[in-house]
Amino acid sequence: MRAIVPALVFALSLALALALALPAAAQVTVNPGALDQNPAAPPASATTPPAAPAPPQTGATPSETPKSPAKPKPKPKPKVQSKPAAKAKPPAAAPAAPPAAAATPPAEAPPAVRLGTAPENLTVPAAPPASPLLPPAAAAPPEHPNVTPPPPPVVAAAAGEVIEVPGGTRITFAPESADLNPATDAALRQIGSEAAKNPAAVVNVIAYASGAKEDPSTPRRLSLDRALAARAVLMAAGVPSTRIYLRALGTASRDGPPDRVDLVVVTSQAAVAATPPPPGPPQPAVPNAAPNDPPSEGKPPPP
Repeated sequence: MRAIVPALVFALSLALALALALPAAAQVTVNPGALDQNPAAPPASATTPPAAPAPPQTGATPSETPKSPAKPKPKPKPKVQSKPAAKAKPPAAAPAAPPAAAATPPAEAPPAVRLGTAPENLTVPAAPPASPLLPPAAAAPPEHPNVTPPPPPVVAAAAGEVIEVPGGTRITFAPESADLNPATDAALRQIGSEAAKNPAAVVNVIAYASGAKEDPSTPRRLSLDRALAARAVLMAAGVPSTRIYLRALGTASRDGPPDRVDLVVVTSQAAVAATPPPPGPPQPAVPNAAPNDPPSEGKPPPP
């Protein structure tokens, strides 16, 4: 009986040690550094926790002390063999370039110049360059003269009369005619002389003519001839053409005789701005005056 108890204790201790050592042996660690340095060296053994002493059996007497079981040897870890590196293929030879017709020498880079320093080959001219020669300016075109057309002829036997209407004067004509008689010519000259005295006066000339509705162009041209005849008389009286407005309406007359010309004189401030000032006598030059200063009027010259 005494020989069986130690055998049982040894068997239990061995089984417990094996149970504790199996999980530690299953864990395999690889140290790449160690493999690279010395692949033939065995891997470091994992630390195995000490086996706990088996508890004493209940049936054993105090005088019989069980012997401590021998520690089992740890199992060696499997060696991890590193795979051999794949052999590098030699690089493919590049295709030979065709021979160049002529070797081009490499372009030389310009010398670097630091900021704030002048290059060594900088040459400063002794005198500034000459001013470029500019072509002469084109001469200003001549001003368009205010050409006064010749007044239309006065026909004594031409039909027509002068009628005063609210806001203006009405002049009648014979059908299919643009001739003026002495009465209508005198009325136009009087209107022109009065309008020439007022720089803000504008004369509106509205002409009409009778004709067939199937041919509106013929009455329109006849009304334009009558308006141009009235404008020629007004310009001969002194009214500039910029202050005479013509309207040839043909058969569009609403009330009154169909063959007529209505003249309406109105006042316009725009006509004052558009009318150039009349030429006056030249003013004496002021001594010691700047070229762009306007001449002073009624002021004594500076000392």
